[in-house]
Amino acid sequence: MIDRCFNPDCRRKLHYLRNGRVVRLITGKGEDERIEHYWLCGPCFEEFDFVFPPEGGVALEAKPRARQSSEVQYAEVVFDTDQMQRPRPPSPAESEQEYPAPSQRG
Repeated sequence: MIDRCFNPDCRRKLHYLRNGRVVRLITGKGEDERIEHYWLCGPCFEEFDFVFPPEGGVALEAKPRARQSSEVQYAEVVFDTDQMQRPRPPSPAESEQEYPAPSQRG
């Protein structure tokens, strides 16, 4: 039965399965089959995950962390307002073509 976090540096007591991760390990076959459960508490699961080495057993491995850079990255956008085309309101003829009056609709 699971009663503590699998991380030997933590060993937090299990009260509820609200967070973290539980794994089931099945070894052997037939009458030699064994089922074991392991739990990592929420804070430990944020940093570690279970690994299952080919020779058997369960171990912990640190999760890869996102690389953080001390450099500040930014982009600069410059608009040349002299070259920008300003939208013009549609002429009355264009307005009637796009949006015919209710009396002109079929």
